[in-house]
Formats: sequence, C-alpha cells, structure tokens
Amino acid sequence: MATKKRQRRSPALGWDFTRFWIGSMSSNAADGIMVTVLPLMAAMLTNDPVLVAGLAFVRFLPWLLFGLFIGALVDRMDRGRVLIAANLVRAAVLIALAVVVASGNATIYTLYAAMFVIMSCEAFYDIGGRALMPELVDKRLLDKANSRVVGGRVVMEDFGGAPLGGLLIVVAAALPLAVNAGAYVLGALILAGLPLAARRPGKTTSSAGEETVSILASVREGAVFIWRERPLRNMVVHGSLVSLGFMIQSAVLVLILRVHFGVPEALYGVFISSAAAGALLGALVVSRTVAALGRFRTEAVAYTVMGAGCIAFILSPNAYVAGFFWALIAVAMTVSNTVITGIAQLVIPPELRGRVLSSIQIFAMSMNAVGALIGGLLGRLDMRVPSLVGGAVVIAATIFFLPTLRTMTARADAAEARDREETRVEA
Repeated sequence: MATKKRQRRSPALGWDFTRFWIGSMSSNAADGIMVTVLPLMAAMLTNDPVLVAGLAFVRFLPWLLFGLFIGALVDRMDRGRVLIAANLVRAAVLIALAVVVASGNATIYTLYAAMFVIMSCEAFYDIGGRALMPELVDKRLLDKANSRVVGGRVVMEDFGGAPLGGLLIVVAAALPLAVNAGAYVLGALILAGLPLAARRPGKTTSSAGEETVSILASVREGAVFIWRERPLRNMVVHGSLVSLGFMIQSAVLVLILRVHFGVPEALYGVFISSAAAGALLGALVVSRTVAALGRFRTEAVAYTVMGAGCIAFILSPNAYVAGFFWALIAVAMTVSNTVITGIAQLVIPPELRGRVLSSIQIFAMSMNAVGALIGGLLGRLDMRVPSLVGGAVVIAATIFFLPTLRTMTARADAAEARDREETRVEA
C-alpha cells in the first residue's frame, strides 16, 4: 500500500529548482524597486508624457538591438554564469546611479542611460532563466514550476520591491537604488550553486548536424524555425500585439495615476501592489484553471479579460475602483503568460530554446517600445485614450488569432502527453 502511494505521488520540483527560484526572487525584489523608482524619478524631473514614456521605450530598446544575439549566446554559454553576471552588472550600475542622484546631478537622460544598461542585463537574465528552467524540473511540472516562478516574482517585485521603492524614495532618492543593488548581489550569490549539468546547454548545431561556429548562423537558425512553423509564428504575432496594447496604457501609468486619479507619489508603489495581489492570485490558480478548462479556453478567457480590464480601469470613477481592475488585469496577464511560457517550452527543441525564446521575446519587446511611444503621444491628447486604445488592441488581436491559440495549445498538450508516456515507459 505504501509503495502504491509513493507511485501515485506527483514528482517534486526539487532542490535545484528551489535554489533557482529563491535566487530569482531576490532579483525580482530588485526589479520591483527599479521599475517603481526610475519612473517616479522621471516624473519628478519632467511632466512631459513623451519624455516619461521615453523611459519605457529605452527599457525595451536592448531587446530590439541585441535580443536575437542574446539568445544565440545563451545557447552557447553556461546559463548559470549568465544569470550571475547579469545581476552583478546591474548592481554596479545602480550603485553608480545612486552616487549621481545623491550628488544632485541626475537628469532624465541619466535615467535613460541607466535603464538601457540594466535592461540589457535583464535580457540576458530573462532568456537565460527561461532556457535553464526546463532542465531543472520534470516536464510534467512545467506549468506548476512556471506558476511558482511567477508567484515568487509577484510577491517580491510587486508586494515587496514596488511599495518599498515608493516609500524609500520619499526618505532619500538614492536610498532605494542602494537597496536595489544589494538585492541583485544576493541573487547572484544564491544562483552560484546551480548544478553545472543543467546550466550548460548542449552543442549549438546547424541543420547539417555540424557544430556551428557563427553567431549569425545560430541566430538565423532560431529565426528560421519560427518562420517555418506557421502556428508558432502567428502565436508570436498575437503575443506582440497584446504587448503593444498593454504598453500603450502602462507607458504613461505613472501620469495616469498622478494626474487622472490623483494618487500621490508615496502611494504609487502601493497602488501598483494591487496588481501584485491579482498576479499572486493568478499564479495560485493557473494550474487548477488549466486542469479544469484546458490550455486553450484558459488562454482565450485570460486575454479577453485583460483587454476588457484595460478599458474598465480608465473608466473607473476613482482610484479604488481602478485598483480593483488593475488587479483583475494582473490575474489575467499572469495566467496567460504562465500558460504561454509553458507552451513555448514544450514545443521548442531544447537545443534551440534560447534562440527561439529570444526571437519571440524580441518581437514582443519591439512592440512594447512602439507602444510606449504611441502611449506617450496619445497621453498628450487625453489621459484616458491610451487605456481605451490599448484594451481594444488586446481584444481584437485575441479574437483574430483564436485558431492559432487552439493549434498551439493542442501541440503543447501532445508534447506533454508524449513526455508522460516516455516517463512511464522508463519507470
């Protein structure tokens, strides 16, 4: 009887994943401080929506410039070292920025420069982490592992880092930057213990099976894989349009809250924490939701709720109601992102994972950059327009690409079933 119970027990995520998760949460806390404090500093330096939105544009610029090459490099390098180096460089930049801010010499362009370097490192960290994580857990547990990562990010970034950054900046502008740097260093130290066998990817090979020596050839192989797989290509287009719609709104969020809803600077991070509550709820329910509805219905509902939530958010009569809808958007976004990440990890071959994921990410980040500029321009017309336009884009894209979502979720389900059968046979 005891033996049968042990056989029925779901495989655990394991200590290797736990170490990765804890190290990532430390980095997430630093991210939460950074994405809260830098926009607040920008709003203190200028009230021009375009200049404030420019910080969001710079945030995604590294993906446009280096994203494809980052994926190729991640497929060749020790992914653990990539994560550690990314954290240490970000810490160094933030310490330098804290010194500049404390001396009173910071400008909006100083923030642009710091954001560019930090997000260049973030690109390496994000792709490296996504490529590494499937090697740390049983493939049957990818949805659970991804939801755990998302939940940890929400708790540390939105519940912890965001409100802490908003409160610390009231004490001293440079203080949250110093705390931010320390969290990145802590994350690097924790990640140093990841197992070498999982950190090191297999050889990067060409279609002919020979070891590839050219980075450009590696980049091309990842891009060609997406181009030839039409459902995957359409999924990338859909995700990019969703990113465009949401960024049109969020690029000027700090001004929407200050000007339209009257939220004071000290409470900006607290308001953002309403999204943390929603995202945490989404991370907790995503596995059960997928089990009950299936991947396709889960994705269709989540994207629709996200778009409708953007419109309801800006039509709210006050900041409290707006906070509710901001949390609802976060629930839908967390569920959709968790599921779509698992789909990509299941259908992309391991040896191409870094390159293909970076290609997917660069399309989304490109549209984020475009959305930031559009949001700034629309914000000059009226602070309600970015949210209305952004929500409409998300809904329209989801309706148009519903067949693609159905096809890709079916592929992921089939890949998961094959892995389950292989595991059963090996057992």
